[in-house]
Amino acid sequence: MKLSINKNTLESAIILCNAYVEKKDASTITSHLLFQAEEDKLIIKASDFEIGINYKIRKIRVESSGFATANAKSIADVIKSLNNEEVILETIDNFLFIRQKRTKYKLPMFNYEDFPNFPKTEGKNQFDIDSSDLSRSLKKILPSIDTNNPKYSLNGAFLDIKTDKINFVGTDTRRLAVYTLEKTNPQEFSISIPKKAIMEMQKLFYEKIEIYYDQNMLIAKNDNFEFFTKLINDKFPDYEKVIPKEFKQSLEFSTEDFIDSLRKISVVTEKMKLHFNKDKIIFEGISLDNMEAKTELEIQTGVSEEFNLTIKIKHLLDFLTSIEEEKFTLNVNESNLAFVVKSQGLSMVIMPMIL
Repeated sequence: MKLSINKNTLESAIILCNAYVEKKDASTITSHLLFQAEEDKLIIKASDFEIGINYKIRKIRVESSGFATANAKSIADVIKSLNNEEVILETIDNFLFIRQKRTKYKLPMFNYEDFPNFPKTEGKNQFDIDSSDLSRSLKKILPSIDTNNPKYSLNGAFLDIKTDKINFVGTDTRRLAVYTLEKTNPQEFSISIPKKAIMEMQKLFYEKIEIYYDQNMLIAKNDNFEFFTKLINDKFPDYEKVIPKEFKQSLEFSTEDFIDSLRKISVVTEKMKLHFNKDKIIFEGISLDNMEAKTELEIQTGVSEEFNLTIKIKHLLDFLTSIEEEKFTLNVNESNLAFVVKSQGLSMVIMPMIL
């Protein structure tokens, strides 16, 4: 294999693909990137068996086709150190040589034939959804998805596909986010996508793509890349039972004003108490080292009965920074019970905290 490619083009692709490699064990083939040169393109593959990408760079000069592998971190560090000029990649014996003018690096390779095969789309169902709608919907619930929860199903987004809509659901047990995308679907089904995969999908799903799935795998592809992730098979909890159906008070507030007040308190502490009075809201935070913060928002709240809420600031901020509307609704029953914030398609059920 021998080819020439612009340094910045190669570096961008390697950084993208490095998120998919095995990082803990450098002795495995999955800690390497697989390079495949053919005709006028370079294909870079990366996978840790749970998630993978096949990324194509076109219109480059390929002198001889072939394969190479290189430790993902090592080659990223090497390419980063070079100038923004042409780079030559060439395999000789069992090494990958990287050259740029008077600079040369020599990296050991593994056997490319040991690299894991990517799943095929044959025999899988097709999921008809606009890639930007999918990415945007997942992004709204992403902060609420748990990480490393012993209950495996909570470590991803649950997509509840109904004939007239799709509910995107995520929870970390202290809050539950549901975003509803109004969309007609030919059949009802559900899938759960791991959080790691969702984070990588945000970097890719801005082009037109085809999506395929079965009970174990989701594949997305277009002319520039092919992406896959294993799905979560663990049963997701019945999220609809968690959402309160009736409320004593339903109040509407300015999104911008609330964000501004919450951020003032977050400088001191991550937990705070909200006091809702008829003509103002008091934001009060107390940290463990006795630092205090307090601000007031003068507003005719419309409360029928004054009440307090003790919250983790991040929970409410994650919701408010995910919505695009100027107003949101806060629905509450009792101070010690879960409350719901809502704006258009996004709802979040939040459990109060104990200071």
